[in-house]
Amino acid sequence: MNFLIDQNLPAAKELFSEFGALHFYEGRELPSELLAEAEILLIRSVTKITEEVLAKAPKLKFVGTATIGTDHMDLNALAARNITFANAAGCNAVAVGEYVLSAALAVSLKHQFSWHGKRALVIGAGNTGSEAGKRLAALGMQVAYIDPIKQEAGTDIEFSSWQQLAEFDLVTCHVPMQRTGPFTTWHLFNTERLNTLKPGALLVNASRGAVVDNDALYQRLQRAKDIYVALDVWEGEPKVMRELVPLVDIATPHIAGHSIEGKIRGTYRLYLQLHELLNLPAPIIPERRVLPGFADGTIEISRDYTEADIIRWVNNIYAIDQDDSNFRRDGLSATGFDKLRKEYALRRELWSQILVCAPECSEKQQKQLEALGFSVRAA
Repeated sequence: MNFLIDQNLPAAKELFSEFGALHFYEGRELPSELLAEAEILLIRSVTKITEEVLAKAPKLKFVGTATIGTDHMDLNALAARNITFANAAGCNAVAVGEYVLSAALAVSLKHQFSWHGKRALVIGAGNTGSEAGKRLAALGMQVAYIDPIKQEAGTDIEFSSWQQLAEFDLVTCHVPMQRTGPFTTWHLFNTERLNTLKPGALLVNASRGAVVDNDALYQRLQRAKDIYVALDVWEGEPKVMRELVPLVDIATPHIAGHSIEGKIRGTYRLYLQLHELLNLPAPIIPERRVLPGFADGTIEISRDYTEADIIRWVNNIYAIDQDDSNFRRDGLSATGFDKLRKEYALRRELWSQILVCAPECSEKQQKQLEALGFSVRAA
């Protein structure tokens, strides 16, 4: 079979070579000459699949995106052509949860306060929202969710409502882009909701750029810079609203989910779904074979560790300030934004860092560190 694969899908050669000829492309656009012969197309969110693209791919049988979101896909056009579609839901949930954790800690360190005892609101209780919520709870926050679909299904978590928005100290967005239907998310944070945020609150968006009305956010911050903001996604990206950037506390180029492990999981999920499409037996390559092992070195901790220690341990694996600096220096143009994403030095997830707990560490402390995402073992 002929494959056309985004060159930024890690482990693709190892996983798909058994199936046929692999051809790789770079950037947002698909090369027409390779698309014409492709039977299997594996992409990321930067590549849009439209009727026009599909018209150039008469042999296409399977399209997989190594991402959670599908707003870059014309699913109706795929269905009309009887082309099987697959995404990689949950592949980068851990990485996004750790991005939210790192952003929250960076803001609290900069402004010298603790999140312990404060309230967090997670918009969207799916894979990424759940991972973010778990880590914020491990910081000692009281966590609630807004997710009407999960709430109607009776999910056993604490739900809140938009009427209580002003009560929360941290609000983080984890929803897909929906422009139509009963649960639209386009400009979910409009002027009214942005103005409802309490002074000193942190707003994080690591979902889709247009979930937050960037112009309304700019007007809000211009009027009174009394809230903190961390944006990983931008309305209109790769073009960004340049005048908004200096007003936010954390600015990054859509890399919240860009861990080594998350990227490999995305490719691996497509590998599994291709096996199903072809009615093949169980995959011969297990996920653990393509995932990296633990990071070098361990960290020994004592029972009296503080939030400052947690910040240091998180930064040991993922220092979000470096991504922020790179973005402000090189990511304000569309070309620079895409280059930062393409050349991003994929980070490790926190589980790769082993924390060795001293004998006097309590079971509660060990569970907290595990909930934050670290691998923990007793001394």
